Amino acid sequence: MITLLIRKEVYEFLAPMSVKEALERLGLTPETHLVLREGILLEPEDQLRDGDVVKLIASISGGNQVE
Repeated sequence: MITLLIRKEVYEFLAPMSVKEALERLGLTPETHLVLREGILLEPEDQLRDGDVVKLIASISGGNQVE
């Protein structure tokens, strides 16, 4: 079982699957969320294994546009 933590919600899926597949199941994309396993940033093609607990963090951008 893979455990995904996002905000205060917990989701569980059967392993194995890629980070990208896990995000897609939640309706998210690698462009909008960072995925961390034991504090290490994962890439979309990385595989999640049975027993993994990963944290999803929304990547936020913004600021003033310079013209």
